[in-house]
Amino acid sequence: FFFNPSHRIDSTMGNSASTTTDTEESPEASNVSGVFLADELQGKILQEFQSKVLKEEWEKHQKYLLARGNKRRLEEFETKKALDQKLDAFRQQDAVRQSQLDERIDELRAKFSDLSTEVEFDSNRIGKKLGSINYKKENEAPCLEPRTNIALCLSDKNRDCDAFVKALEKCVGDTVVNKQ
Repeated sequence: FFFNPSHRIDSTMGNSASTTTDTEESPEASNVSGVFLADELQGKILQEFQSKVLKEEWEKHQKYLLARGNKRRLEEFETKKALDQKLDAFRQQDAVRQSQLDERIDELRAKFSDLSTEVEFDSNRIGKKLGSINYKKENEAPCLEPRTNIALCLSDKNRDCDAFVKALEKCVGDTVVNKQ
C-alpha cells in the first residue's frame, strides 16, 4: 500500500471516491483541499507497517517451529519409553527362561551322575561275579596304536601297509587270548 501525494481524497463524509489530479495541468489544483502526506512520512508509515507484518509472520513461523519441535520430542520420548518397557519385559522373560534352563541342566547333570555311578557299580558287581574278565576303562581302547597306523597308511595310497596289518593282527590276537 503506497500513498501517492497526487492522489486526492475527497473530504466529504462517506464518499470513498478519489481522483488523481495533475498539479501542472490545472491551475485549480493549488486550491484543492484535503490531507496530503509527505513522501518521507509515507515511506516511514509503510516501513513500520511492513515491519509489523514481517514481525507477526516471523513470530507465527517461530511458534510453528517450536510446536513442531515439541511434538517431535514428545513422540521420541514416548517411543523411547515404549521401547524401554519392551526391553524390560524381554529381560524379565529372558531371566526367567535362563533360570529354568539352569535348573534343567542341574537336574540332568545330577541324573547323569546318579546313572553313571549306578552303571559303574553294576558293572563292577557283574565283573566280580564273572571273575576272569578284565574291564578296561573307557578311555583305553585295545590296539589303538596299530589301528591308527593302518588308518594313516591306508589314507596314503602309495604306501605298502602289510607291516601295519601284521602288527594289528598280532595285537588283536594277544587281546583276545588275554580275555579268555
